[in-house]
Amino acid sequence: MDAAAYIRRVMRPMRPLPTGLAPHLPRLEGIAAVVFDIYGTLIISAQGDIGGAETESGDGIAALGDELGVGAAGLDERLQNTIKKHHETARRRGIAFPEVEIREVWAEVLASLGRPPADEASLEEIALRYECGKNPVARMPGAARLIETLRRSGRRLGIISNAQFYTEGVVEGLFGATFAGLGFDPALQVYSWREREGKPSRRLYAILAERAARLGIPPESIFYLGNDMTKDVLPARETGFRTGLFAGDARSLRLGGFQPEEIPTTADAVITDLAQVPSLFHIPV
Repeated sequence: MDAAAYIRRVMRPMRPLPTGLAPHLPRLEGIAAVVFDIYGTLIISAQGDIGGAETESGDGIAALGDELGVGAAGLDERLQNTIKKHHETARRRGIAFPEVEIREVWAEVLASLGRPPADEASLEEIALRYECGKNPVARMPGAARLIETLRRSGRRLGIISNAQFYTEGVVEGLFGATFAGLGFDPALQVYSWREREGKPSRRLYAILAERAARLGIPPESIFYLGNDMTKDVLPARETGFRTGLFAGDARSLRLGGFQPEEIPTTADAVITDLAQVPSLFHIPV
């Protein structure tokens, strides 16, 4: 399945919901790289993150469940139980914040339904259809322009995100280009599914810091923007990055117990509209 084409076909526009937080926009000097979270920051996510189970199953999941002979509720239950099993196995190996490779999970789900082994293309189609039914996404307003503005300014672009194999296709479907085509540095992209650990694992941030150091970029010259205080801001701050909380969509904003007045004392910036980001770095728009 062409994931980008599928995204363009099935996704519908969404608008961010106001959060009521006030922006905090100090001038940040010496930033050489800007690193983003994806879901809930560059992309509007109905769940605020990838792979959760908070929302109701949509028509697409009902159709998929019927095709597999188990129904939407049964499919949800088998998938979540299999993910839980993978997580428990990883925790026994000492991984505090495990992440799954969703194709492996779906292979086990199909086996539990008594279905013959599926090839990789079939597993990828099922995984993408399920995720799009569970978690509709749309491009965050201003994201494409911000990425282009930062790229033209000469700053390196990076990603640290909870993600799966299909995230690249989701981005291409929404933005019309791959991460490479948008200007993201291949060395500065860290994804949970590849590392088998999810945020807030400090290891993900340490990996990017080490790669950036090889490019001559120290941690204090990296600005990281995400929508979650505990998964994004705190581990990035502990790694030495400058940090921003993206508070531009109530669906995805996660304060993690912080009171609004406390946030500017922990995050360097509070962003309520992506168009505000260039002002942090003295970039004219």
